[in-house]
Amino acid sequence: MGLIQSYFSNTQEYYKNYHGPNLNIAKIWKQNEEKEDITEHIKSFYGTNNNWNQRLFTYGEVFPNKENYHFYIEFLSDNKKYWFHGTVGESQQIFNPRLSY
Repeated sequence: MGLIQSYFSNTQEYYKNYHGPNLNIAKIWKQNEEKEDITEHIKSFYGTNNNWNQRLFTYGEVFPNKENYHFYIEFLSDNKKYWFHGTVGESQQIFNPRLSY
């Protein structure tokens, strides 16, 4: 098994037992444009069990036709805020940003 397949397999295994904080808000925007609320869209990927539906997604799946847009996704758990943000990568890249707090 190659390095990428091994990473993908191990990460998907991790999400089978993962239960993350509640999704609070998600926004996407292109520079100098208004931010669009995409919370409901992201909820469809994050899932009802807060575990990304036990899988990894590509940027193209989560943000179709949004390459180079900026995103911000925020979560809440026990009144503590977690988030990640970044720029949408190439459509085939794995979407797996690290949480900040």
